[in-house]
Amino acid sequence: MAYSAGARDLQALLWVASKLRVLANDTLCLGDQTLYLMAAEALEKRATWLAAALPPRTLEQDRDCQDHLPVNLII
Repeated sequence: MAYSAGARDLQALLWVASKLRVLANDTLCLGDQTLYLMAAEALEKRATWLAAALPPRTLEQDRDCQDHLPVNLII
């Protein structure tokens, strides 16, 4: 049975990535900062790949969906 990522899975990946970016911003150790940023970028890339495999949304789903604002963190 193949696993198919849903919108909630993508939101979870992006939430973890945003928390890693916050951690990178707050840490004083440059090695840790680089590690957190690399992990965040990897999760964001994975979410992009999974989003491309999602089936197209219907008009009804668009009406019912409450879209979240994109995460925009500047480090």
